[in-house]
Amino acid sequence: MAEGLRPHHHCCFVYDIKRHYNHKKHCVIKKVTYKCMMCDYMTHEVYECYEPPPKPKTKALERNKRKYSNRDWYFLFLYQKTENNIARHE
Repeated sequence: MAEGLRPHHHCCFVYDIKRHYNHKKHCVIKKVTYKCMMCDYMTHEVYECYEPPPKPKTKALERNKRKYSNRDWYFLFLYQKTENNIARHE
């Protein structure tokens, strides 16, 4: 019991991830903490994650917006036609 742990290779798992935005570098900083399963040894790694600006909207998306945006008007137009047809047949 008093001898302690046998020599081993650290088998680490992700213990904690902390993120914050660095305004000077204009990127997200991730600090990942790893912990050993056997001896509670902890190590840290720091990542700088550059986030590119959002992509412009595609032409297909804009075309579909224009195509399907006036659907309510079209269904309202059909509804009015059917009301007129019902009124004429009575």
